[in-house]
Amino acid sequence: MLLPITAEVLVEEAERLGEGGHRYTSRQLYYAVCRAVERPAPSITGGLIGLGSILVLLAGALLFVHSIPISPFLAALGVAALIAAPINARMERGRERRRTLGSRPLAASYDEFLTGALAGALRSRPDAFGGLVATGLRPEATLIPAPAAPPAVLPRPGPAVIRNATLSPGGPARPGPVVVCDRAETAELFAANAGRLPEGTEVTELGALLGDDGGELAPEIRGRVLVAVHDAGPAGCALTAALRRAGAVNVVDAGLRPPVSDTGLQVIEGAPARLPAGLDDDLTVAERGWLSSGRRLELATLTPGEALALVLAAGAAPGAATPSSV
Repeated sequence: MLLPITAEVLVEEAERLGEGGHRYTSRQLYYAVCRAVERPAPSITGGLIGLGSILVLLAGALLFVHSIPISPFLAALGVAALIAAPINARMERGRERRRTLGSRPLAASYDEFLTGALAGALRSRPDAFGGLVATGLRPEATLIPAPAAPPAVLPRPGPAVIRNATLSPGGPARPGPVVVCDRAETAELFAANAGRLPEGTEVTELGALLGDDGGELAPEIRGRVLVAVHDAGPAGCALTAALRRAGAVNVVDAGLRPPVSDTGLQVIEGAPARLPAGLDDDLTVAERGWLSSGRRLELATLTPGEALALVLAAGAAPGAATPSSV
């Protein structure tokens, strides 16, 4: 059962995602809100037991006032309710088991969330979403709050965002890893949480890294450690292969892979998909089958801390913070 998405739920989930000064995207807020409004279906088994017991007791009481014609009728209804109770309980357990074994439902589409619940909450409570980046809304759709001031002094210089195929002269003195994202939105997330990445880290999306011609990487980038961060989808899982084709010599995959089971995950299901070339070396047969079925799992289902932990756990830089510290 899904509860309505209210401004109060949005504010609560925004506070949770922003704990510790994390910045978050509207897509992360969308998935968090969908989890928050999900509830188990109400059970009527207890009501059936109570109703049956009352009817049987009432039928017995009426025998003493000589209301014999109605007593058997009430008793029959009570017994029927008591018999139905365990049958209904078994059906409810089966329904709940199927719910927990399958992927989690989504309360609305992402577009509906943006133009409906989020737009309304931004108008009524703009102060509650200071940690929000990459809203995905058109400027005229709503009043977007100005970014909040940094909640704390960051311990290290943050990463630069690469906007073209060559590094700018103002880049880090000691080149660190380059976090390459399959979405511009994901790159914005990591850039907004800059101080939590190792010193010298830079962030970009694949399209900006390759440039307009979509060709090879610039020589000064090829030798860097490229950390691929992506959704578990056909295009996302092809990111590492695309980087290798572009000339990268050290690619670390820190993105999502097709899960062994959809249980408890917010999986999006679509039409069967054709897989890009180059996935055979990176994915198993089962993982490729999962992708070709049309399913995908977006990185935004993770909290900001969990997404950052993927990059840090990939060993992008020795001595980087451990995932538990983000």
